[in-house]
Amino acid sequence: MSNTPRSVFDRQLRLIAAGELEALVAQYHDDALLLRSDRPVVGHAALRDHFAALLATAPAIEVTQAVEAQDVLSYQTTVTAGEEDPVRQYGMLVLRGERIARHVTGVFPVASGGGRKTGAITVDLEPYTAWSPHAVPDPRSAGREAIGPVLLEIVSAEGPILAERAYRLYVKASGGKALTSIARAPLSGATFRLKGAGAIEMEEGSEVLRPVGTPEIRVRELGPRALDEVPLREVAELMRRLRAAGATELPRAVLDAYGLVRMTAKAEDFLAQAMLVADEE
Repeated sequence: MSNTPRSVFDRQLRLIAAGELEALVAQYHDDALLLRSDRPVVGHAALRDHFAALLATAPAIEVTQAVEAQDVLSYQTTVTAGEEDPVRQYGMLVLRGERIARHVTGVFPVASGGGRKTGAITVDLEPYTAWSPHAVPDPRSAGREAIGPVLLEIVSAEGPILAERAYRLYVKASGGKALTSIARAPLSGATFRLKGAGAIEMEEGSEVLRPVGTPEIRVRELGPRALDEVPLREVAELMRRLRAAGATELPRAVLDAYGLVRMTAKAEDFLAQAMLVADEE
């Protein structure tokens, strides 16, 4: 029996839940186009990067509406990633034969608190390029020659990046469940060796890592990061740009820019720190 758009979509959801990166990419034609709300993703290499970033967030996806006709499916979903608030998404996919030729996806606009909208205030955000996970050696037993190159990969892909996030990405790729002090020690040691060798730079007074010769601050999409995984100076610069564009409720405007909904106590505290940095610099 031939695949229908709904059966292909349902399989995609199962593959996302299972973390099957290559099988996800194989659902698309070699010349397939996935049109996000911020940029096009064309071809298998770009699709692989896109889905690797998605899978890194371990999303839970609930379909709220799906309608198909001939070779087209239109859908709406609610996506929850980690501890972040659910995000409403929409999409449409078009089959050619039994694989996906075109796929459009985006996020519904979010209303801010008190019935006011800051969605009209927009600033340009760079796309977030996530590190593509692969099998890596256990940091507790691997030598510096094995750990250093992987950390450099992560920092080169995602820098400026909090060292804490870089270490967690490494540990997860190695099959670990959590970043323990035993795992942190060799990862931190490898970081300082990379810094001493002139491969990476570490922001003074904080553990923000970036490749040598790259900008100290890049204002990017949230990507697979949790809000508190964004370097504080990056959020502060976003606040300055939003203020220059006319935003007044900066914490809410930041959440809207990142596609987040609820202002949790944790988010409020983090954004208050960012505002202090934004006002000082």
